[in-house]
Amino acid sequence: MTVYGEFLFAENFITGLVILILTGKLCGRSRSKSGLLLGGLMCGAYSFVLFIPMIWPLALTCRLFFSFLVILAAFGYSGRQVCLKTTAVFYIVSFLMGGITIALMYITKVPGLSANGSVYLHGITYFQVAAGVLVTWVFGSWLAEFFKGKLQKEKVFTSMEVEIGEKTWEIRAFVDTGNFLREPVSGNPAAVLSASCGQRISEEIEDLILCRSCVIPYRSVGQRGILQGIRPDRIIVEGKAIERIVLAISKEDFTCGKGAPPYEALLQQQLLEGGILEHA
Repeated sequence: MTVYGEFLFAENFITGLVILILTGKLCGRSRSKSGLLLGGLMCGAYSFVLFIPMIWPLALTCRLFFSFLVILAAFGYSGRQVCLKTTAVFYIVSFLMGGITIALMYITKVPGLSANGSVYLHGITYFQVAAGVLVTWVFGSWLAEFFKGKLQKEKVFTSMEVEIGEKTWEIRAFVDTGNFLREPVSGNPAAVLSASCGQRISEEIEDLILCRSCVIPYRSVGQRGILQGIRPDRIIVEGKAIERIVLAISKEDFTCGKGAPPYEALLQQQLLEGGILEHA
């Protein structure tokens, strides 16, 4: 079989790009276009290991090391644990894409080669490539939403860390599916603090309160009004730093049901929906 280098590179560049986008979606990792492009180019270049004879332990080691480098290039370094988990998801999605490719070869009778983690399809059409990419994207997206839904149904309470200047507060929060408040100027989502918690924080940052203040309009059943707000440097929820957020201060404390643990904040569920790794 004649292998055309430009087709080998193009096929693996496209599939690598799709795998990286899907990996970012699954893991909740932010990604830049330049990082994804670099990662896709690396996948295209790596495809030429198809011509290098390797025993399977060496091929597996090279593939794992390459996967880690691609993740660093596409998403940057965010701590060892996050990078290793993202690499694992990248590898799993690669297996998924590989399985779809092999199925495509079988169904359409397209000849191809596979070795050392690289795949080449001979005589494949653009329609077949698009079909394989679409199936992988749809199935992977559904799988991510399924796992996130299962995990988030069990998540009612969490803790969040508020940072303003050099001060930090640890606050127990209730994950509220009905909180959609946003600060009108910036459009940033708002977490709602209880009256006592908001007063405590305001008193401790009295010298900063003027430059940190904002207002958040609200509307509920039969009510509307304005809540005082504070712009923090960031909040940290389960290891995830969120900077584009404001803290609205409720006009009263939250009432807990009998036997329910107390909480001092209402946190929007969408802030926890970055990806499945954030619940792992």
